Amino acid sequence: MPSSMPVPPAMDQPPARSPAPADVPDALAFEDLSFRYAAHLAVDQVSLAIAPGEVVCLLGPSGCGKSTLLRLAAGLEAVQQGRVWLAGQVVGGPSINVAPERRRVGLVFQDYALFPHLKALDNVAFGLTSLPGSERRRRALEALDRVDMAGYANAFPHQLSGGQQQRVALARALAPGPQVMLMDEPFSGLDARLRTQVRDQSLAVLRAAGTATMMVTHDPEEAMAMADRIAVMREGRLLQVATPEVLYLSPASAYVAGFFGDLEHVAAKVRDGAAWTPCGPVPAPGHPDGASVRVLIRREAWRPSDDGTAVTVVRARSLGPVVEAVLVLTDGQQVTARLPGPRPPAAGSVLFVRLDQDQAFVFAPGTPT
Repeated sequence: MPSSMPVPPAMDQPPARSPAPADVPDALAFEDLSFRYAAHLAVDQVSLAIAPGEVVCLLGPSGCGKSTLLRLAAGLEAVQQGRVWLAGQVVGGPSINVAPERRRVGLVFQDYALFPHLKALDNVAFGLTSLPGSERRRRALEALDRVDMAGYANAFPHQLSGGQQQRVALARALAPGPQVMLMDEPFSGLDARLRTQVRDQSLAVLRAAGTATMMVTHDPEEAMAMADRIAVMREGRLLQVATPEVLYLSPASAYVAGFFGDLEHVAAKVRDGAAWTPCGPVPAPGHPDGASVRVLIRREAWRPSDDGTAVTVVRARSLGPVVEAVLVLTDGQQVTARLPGPRPPAAGSVLFVRLDQDQAFVFAPGTPT
């Protein structure tokens, strides 16, 4: 298996970090992988490689194939078509399925799957059965210390908060020294404030351990906070694989653009290589002059500006740090914008705004979203 697998040319896949040496194999790779549940095609010709130490998030709605890919990587499902590679070795294919316990992968699930009758230390030590008792205890305590949970070694799961249980589950997955960490919606059961804290702590632990990680999530903010690269999925296929910045600023499709924030749809015509909106031009490479196009504009793209275009406020409300306002453009189109807060402008007032071109994207009419 080459250390960098080919991907479909339509996918934008810039490196998120300095490339690994050519003789270092990918930590995890999928090669032309497809998988069906009866008549349902859950994974459709997926090729993706994850470098040692890299964090890649699979992002998409429920049912798009994210968790199936994770199960194929773990060996919990047998490969039907294509191959799964770990550290340069084929571990899954139509005629091979290396058992999960022999793949050196760590697994962290949404429900943490801790044994309720075992203390935290014993939960972490559970996967270290090949080691002598004293070494098992040392390794388990070391793993708990990595996640700042050594002080809870003798606590049972029911005595721990959700965030503490998640960290114990992470310690258990890290204790055997896995080549790859596989995480399936690991933070979705936590409240918003705790989720951010535990997510940041977990990412720091994974970075320090140098463990390649593939994480499944439906939350674009979580993916952007965690990942070196994000793989956006829809109906079993990879639509775009790129760094968070590239996905946000250069989405390959209207669907990908919409996954990273609410969009306003503005009709426009192309002239001199730009789509002319009521708030100014947006570059439209590849669209011929005279073409009717759809400009997708992030709600955060509108900027107050003394030399901008006049718009009329229909209504506005404060969301704290931002104001959400419904605006009427000069041609009568209505859009929703998020403007600097916290004081909302009065209904009927006139504002002057300009458009941040980095947050506006031009697509042909009828492009699926």
